[in-house]
Amino acid sequence: KQLIDCTGNASVVGLAGFERLREKTRQPGTLIYRLGGYDLPSIDMNALQAKLVAARKSGALKPTDINGSIAGFLGKGGESGNHIPGADSSTSETHSATNILGRQSLLRVVRFLKEEPAFALMNIERLQTETGIRETFRIIGETQITHEDYISGRVFADAVAHSFYPIDLHYEGGVTPKHLTEGIVPTIPLRALIPKASKNLLVAGRCLSSDQLANSALRVQASCMAMGQAAGVTAALAARTGTTPLQVSLGDI
Repeated sequence: KQLIDCTGNASVVGLAGFERLREKTRQPGTLIYRLGGYDLPSIDMNALQAKLVAARKSGALKPTDINGSIAGFLGKGGESGNHIPGADSSTSETHSATNILGRQSLLRVVRFLKEEPAFALMNIERLQTETGIRETFRIIGETQITHEDYISGRVFADAVAHSFYPIDLHYEGGVTPKHLTEGIVPTIPLRALIPKASKNLLVAGRCLSSDQLANSALRVQASCMAMGQAAGVTAALAARTGTTPLQVSLGDI
């Protein structure tokens, strides 16, 4: 009786014929991994940084393979220190292509570092199974959460969840998080989970109705779990009472 789209890409909403938003320039993805087996104090970081610059110029490394300085990258074992431009999971083909690009980036980094004696025993300690995707499609909802709504902590009349993450818009050259003011706790309204003019249809996750800046904060796991709980409860109540999500009592939710 009720349908919830948790694809992250608003795939079901698109299949149902509703309009979706997609930015011309989307945030890059990231393949998260951790490198180990090297001794940081023994590495000449200035010399290695110079080699990094040369490798970028020659094409052996892409500028997005290692974000920032080599010292910062190695200090955290790589972790989320790369960007995969054009990352897209909206179809199986683009998702596969994105995963290939992520692993190619890692391979370039490993080959670059292995040329140095200090990395002879380096190994990949941890590797995520997929390249993380930050952004694809979003719905056009009954309401849209804007950047101003988010950073001001607007309390929507139909708020069903909270968020907390800083504005976290990634670009090919890096990311500059903008933290919330102390005491500000953004809210997520039910109407942002409902595609405009739809009935018996909800979304949960990063594809909620929001502008790009607000979405850069709303897309994280804790917010997605809260939206999932709210959407699930709303759908269950709507099915039980024979109504559509917008008609369910907020108090009951």
